[in-house]
Amino acid sequence: MLSVFMPTIRTHLLEKWYESLEQSCSRHPFEVLLCGPFGLPDSLKNKDNVKFIKDFGSPTRSAQRAALEASQKYLYHVTDDILFYPDVVSNEIDRMEENTITALTYTEGVDYGGETLPPTYWYVPNAYPGWPGVNQSWGIGVHFMVDRKLFTKYGGFDCQFDYLNHAGHDLLFRMQKDGIKYKTSQETASKADWMPGISGDHKAIYVAQTFHDDPLFKSIWITGRENLVVELDNWKSQPDLWTTRFNSKEIKKYEDL
Repeated sequence: MLSVFMPTIRTHLLEKWYESLEQSCSRHPFEVLLCGPFGLPDSLKNKDNVKFIKDFGSPTRSAQRAALEASQKYLYHVTDDILFYPDVVSNEIDRMEENTITALTYTEGVDYGGETLPPTYWYVPNAYPGWPGVNQSWGIGVHFMVDRKLFTKYGGFDCQFDYLNHAGHDLLFRMQKDGIKYKTSQETASKADWMPGISGDHKAIYVAQTFHDDPLFKSIWITGRENLVVELDNWKSQPDLWTTRFNSKEIKKYEDL
């Protein structure tokens, strides 16, 4: 029924992440597709529903590779620094509608704190107010659930974006511009940890978003993107070593970053 996919570097978080997903997707079968450089914790290595793809590329390249391994009806894109609330993922599967993206909402704060975000947070005016090429009614929630056939139809993520904030918005906008509907979940699905600015392991993400993805996204979407479909294998055109974070493929574990 559900393929949960994401890039990952935080091996030490995956055991609790998976346990919370089991409790949240409580009434439906699911598989997990992970892509990153460091492998799985011992507790997940023998799970029949968990697959790991080794890659030192950008988060977006890794997410695309993970998604292409999916086999279930729905795809759910998330991150490795969240914990899911019991039963909510199953509840939202039951609420899925045809030709509709569901953004599963989350809270965000240091050590998984943070207040519930207002409904307006998940829509364009919060991020791109007044952009003429972007419909102000479109949604921007990148922890989205969507029919896998729709993801495939539009080619998934455009991997020229390094990180999944802009890559996610780009995919959501391409689908919505073509008439796909968008809604937010009725329940908060997860709580996310947060590293401000360049703290912790967030420096590479900050640099990628600020100096690469943001100006690229603006150049494409300020007046509106016309080509709405990308090639599914566009990840292959991106470097297999993301030097914004990694200086070599010899790094063995997260703690060595």
